[in-house]
Amino acid sequence: MIRRIHVVTLVAVALFAVSGCIPPRPSPSPTATAPPTETAPSATSSISPTSSAAATSEPSAAVAVDPSLLAVLPDSVGGVPLQADETTAGEIAREPSIAPFVSSLAIAAAFGPPASGSVGDYVVVTVARVKPGLFGDLFFQGWRETFDDAVCQQAGGVQGAAEATIGGRQTFIGTCAGGIHTYHVHLPEQDVIVSMQGGGPGRFGEHVVEGLNE
Repeated sequence: MIRRIHVVTLVAVALFAVSGCIPPRPSPSPTATAPPTETAPSATSSISPTSSAAATSEPSAAVAVDPSLLAVLPDSVGGVPLQADETTAGEIAREPSIAPFVSSLAIAAAFGPPASGSVGDYVVVTVARVKPGLFGDLFFQGWRETFDDAVCQQAGGVQGAAEATIGGRQTFIGTCAGGIHTYHVHLPEQDVIVSMQGGGPGRFGEHVVEGLNE
């Protein structure tokens, strides 16, 4: 349980860091006429069509917690169910600094059995819907870099970054010196970013990307 809480905490820190470092929306032209436009939570509900309900948010939440966003994820990875974690998502949603950039989010996680002498397989996935008009190359680069920096800060620092095609999707992969990996995919039809951290020989993160649907 301690390891799970630690990993989820790192994901929350990563999102907070992203909110403070991604490039701001460009100011409209004066002549424009258009209006301005390693170890994670104890998840309780597994992802299935019946659990992808309508968006929900607490009255004080700055960002909606929307379990339906998890419909883009596979139901399981490496034989381990991906489980929604609305509690952690709700805690992150109440952070005011992400409200200018994200309209809704959801979190899910999968943890395999502990491996002797190595990190057990795990992945923590954040699905975030970006506010209209914000996404672009510079925005996505800032998102990835600050997310990776935050995740890797307790895993030896960022060791490298790569780009690959996984399951037919452009995937950005970060590597921490301690062997943890991050993955980032943009799904343009829904304008959501799927960001995750994962570890272990089973490469759960890659399997999540392979199973994405939109």
